[in-house]
Amino acid sequence: MKTNLSVDIAVIISLFTAFFYACGQNYLAAYMAVFYIDPVILNFPTAEKINWGFLNCLNWMSIILLGGLLLSFVLYIFALLNIRYPSNLKNPFKSKKQQHPQIHNQNITDEQRANRIRLFFWPFFICVLILSAFLSFAAIDIKTTKSARKALANPIQLPRINANGQEFYLIKCGSSLCAVIDEKKNVSLVEPKNVVLLGINFKGR
Repeated sequence: MKTNLSVDIAVIISLFTAFFYACGQNYLAAYMAVFYIDPVILNFPTAEKINWGFLNCLNWMSIILLGGLLLSFVLYIFALLNIRYPSNLKNPFKSKKQQHPQIHNQNITDEQRANRIRLFFWPFFICVLILSAFLSFAAIDIKTTKSARKALANPIQLPRINANGQEFYLIKCGSSLCAVIDEKKNVSLVEPKNVVLLGINFKGR
């Protein structure tokens, strides 16, 4: 079967991009939900969402890819050894006299069986990929929520900034607004142009 390499690469890149975008969107939504802020208000750029998704879901993507690579390697070994299904395996302990001659339509029967195996395998493989993606989203959601709650409990661990003449701690910054919090855990929204990162953050580094 002929394939168009450029089209295949474009499809693969699109799938990776969609996965990282969804993961980044899930990460930002889970993080900002702890501070009762809708991420839509901050207006995070698409590239930033993809970047957050890459940073948080790369490990899960690596596990999924390693699983797919291992499965492809196993299928390659089976194809290399001409092992299509268990019926083709011969018992080496049987003598040649005990072996029965091949049925005249055995190849057709084996091909039908192989087609049924492929028909079962691909939907199963796709379902496993989708389930893995949802599990990775759930794991990122739990991890991100814990991290945001720690930041809310102790805001001084966040970067210290100056906005409109007052000191705050920066939660997240989008293209439209930045979410900040003070020591009394009051959350505010300020414009990015008014945010100044203080040099005290770099002391001791």
